[in-house]
Amino acid sequence: MNALEIIRSAPAEPCHPCPRYLLPPESWNALLAALGSTASPELLALWADTVQVHALFRGPAHQLALASTGIEEGKYPALSPVRPTAALFERMVQDLWGHVAQGAADIRPWVDHGHWPYTQPLAPRPGPPAVNPEPPEFRPTPGLMQVPIGPIEGLIGEPAHLRLATYGEEVRRAECRLGYAHKGVLSLMRGKSPRNAVRFAARLSGDTTVAHSLAFAHAAEAATGSAAPPRAAALRLVMTHVECAAYHLDALALVADAFGDSKVFALCGRHIELLRRAAAIAFGHRLMMDLIVPGGLVADIAPGGQEAVLEAASQLCTALPALRRLLQAQRFRLAGDSWSRMGHSLAELTKNLRLLANKLDALSDGEIAVPIPSVSGEGLGMAEAGRGEIWHWLRLDHGQIAAVFCCDPGWALWPLAEAAMAKSNVDDVAVIRASFGLAVSGVDL
Repeated sequence: MNALEIIRSAPAEPCHPCPRYLLPPESWNALLAALGSTASPELLALWADTVQVHALFRGPAHQLALASTGIEEGKYPALSPVRPTAALFERMVQDLWGHVAQGAADIRPWVDHGHWPYTQPLAPRPGPPAVNPEPPEFRPTPGLMQVPIGPIEGLIGEPAHLRLATYGEEVRRAECRLGYAHKGVLSLMRGKSPRNAVRFAARLSGDTTVAHSLAFAHAAEAATGSAAPPRAAALRLVMTHVECAAYHLDALALVADAFGDSKVFALCGRHIELLRRAAAIAFGHRLMMDLIVPGGLVADIAPGGQEAVLEAASQLCTALPALRRLLQAQRFRLAGDSWSRMGHSLAELTKNLRLLANKLDALSDGEIAVPIPSVSGEGLGMAEAGRGEIWHWLRLDHGQIAAVFCCDPGWALWPLAEAAMAKSNVDDVAVIRASFGLAVSGVDL
């Protein structure tokens, strides 16, 4: 049997929109063996609760498979030897729940830097605080120069510690260390209703507040068997397209700033500001924070808001040819795949503007929210963000959150950025890092 067949042969627990399969230890080990022989299915996320570890996969035909296995004596067989993207998740699971991944590729702490008032905060019985915590540990690089960047860089920005191992001007290894922006979001959500917990999802990452709120709302609606009204669903998409357009402009501006192009930086900054002002007129908040809730929206689009958003989008569409010309003139200065990532941002920006106009033109009348029932259940939700897909999962116990996890695209992007920087020149690191649009807060939880 292949990996998906092994997962689907196990007993299933209700979870919407896809069931969660409970794999006994022998089936989990068979799954690991099957995963080791093929690149499919891809691992989207890995997390835990107090008694199980959960892994979300996606097959070649985009079919989802959610697999769980029990924790035995505080341990479970590691996924990272066959799916390297699991490594950061496994470190996070050990820090937050105390479950140890046997055979893991990396067992160093991730979000826990040794300064919490107690360890393993999501375990049934959290542990005592660390004594004399050590500084962040990086992999040894004998014979190479160490170049530290961050976590404090003297500018307004998120804290990340990047360590380059160099030989002359060549970067041989790049390694990041996050966790400095840990907020305890998963702990804060537990025991609350989805309506009260959504504000924590909205604050996971400021530039994707709409997407995180939407993914959480989708998960809560799936768990309760409810759905947002058509007008609310359409306005949610409008907000998503505005947020994604602003994100891609910001990504282009960051790369331009890294290679010193003030014209591109200024042009992108101007249109980011126009989109933010239009969002404030339409939805009452420049980032559109705290508007999406399970069941719909807090408020309808304001009078004149539709026209303001369309005007900002129209001005940006008019500026796109000039932006392309300016970027094309700087193509020779971009390192590695940075140009292709900028091209992707331009293409996504164009697509979001087209979809934004279509959604606004097709808005229908109707209510903007419905109550969701206080029931028990599990749900999985997804939303598109500028960086990629955001996944939220939650389990409800009579309307209260018993377990929850939020997966930001940064979990996949940071290891990719490390690999890209490790094949580069020291002078190119800033541009490569900017081209990935890396963020910290969503990963730090």
